[in-house]
Amino acid sequence: MKIFLICLAIICILSTLIPFIVSKKWWIRAFDFPHLQFSVLNIIVIISFVFFANFNTVLDVSLLVLLVFALVYQLKIIYPYTSIARKQIANTSIKKSLASIRVFSANVLQDNHDFDQFLTVFKNVNPDIAILLETNSWWQNKLSVLKDDYPYTIEYPLENYYGIILLSKFKLKSMEVKFLVDDTIPSIHGKVQLKNGTWVKIYCLHPMPPSPTENEKSLDRDAELLIVAKEIKKEDYPVIVLGDLNDVAWSHTTRMFQRISQLLDPRIGRGFYNTFHANYPIFRWPLDHLFVSDDFKLAELRRLENIGSDHFPMFAELCHDCDAKENTDPDKASKEDKTEAKKTIKEGLEENGKSPG
Repeated sequence: MKIFLICLAIICILSTLIPFIVSKKWWIRAFDFPHLQFSVLNIIVIISFVFFANFNTVLDVSLLVLLVFALVYQLKIIYPYTSIARKQIANTSIKKSLASIRVFSANVLQDNHDFDQFLTVFKNVNPDIAILLETNSWWQNKLSVLKDDYPYTIEYPLENYYGIILLSKFKLKSMEVKFLVDDTIPSIHGKVQLKNGTWVKIYCLHPMPPSPTENEKSLDRDAELLIVAKEIKKEDYPVIVLGDLNDVAWSHTTRMFQRISQLLDPRIGRGFYNTFHANYPIFRWPLDHLFVSDDFKLAELRRLENIGSDHFPMFAELCHDCDAKENTDPDKASKEDKTEAKKTIKEGLEENGKSPG
């Protein structure tokens, strides 16, 4: 039992240290994800150590001290995404107003053919705009039943698990399908008009994840997120970013994305809203994201029911300039952030045969 506990303690300590390694390798960046799971494991190991450790030995005392430091760090990372932290986006009681927009985001899973379940969940929340990822020609055909309710549509179905479809009840303009880093990974950029006439810039993203089966490095994903962050920083319109970013909310890259873009995360102060993996509760983390500019308030945020995919859908209702309650600004980007972002973007584009411009 003692040897087993020591092994678990070493795993907990290493899992805390590995994300500090400056590397884009998938197996290193994978340790950005399970901070919540390792926090729970860390607590169990610390409690077990109290009963089984020999505090007269340097090894046991050292391991316990390191475990405590590791736990404190893990909890510091996930604390902002708990309900006891301060909310970054203020609540508003104003719903379904002329300044409101109801957004739906779902990675439907290309191989998922449970369209009836998807349609039930979708119609229950009745969004104004929806971004649907991993949509191929089969999904494109099925979604045609929504054309009357969603007359404004941008479709780019693919068979490579990166198809993307945008459905909107609201008028769209300046819409583009872009390939920011990889020529096989599309994203949708453009403007949507609220009922009160306000135009909002939207970015619908689904970058490739770092994994042994798709991309050995996180470089493409990181570069795409940082390209968008830098573009948003120059934007004069209100902004909404949504999609499956294949990154967790608390990762180094996502937090840097926030600092550069100055967008707000509605999960901060409310909860994790883990969306993946839908079938394995113990291995869940927040991969499906919503970020908005400071001029929005939050009327509702929900993780929705299972639609047969490996992701749960996300739904939110936002209200633009609805009341005077203050949001909490994210940290400002440092000089180091800007230098790292420039380097990451340059390397990501060059690796895909594109000029940094």
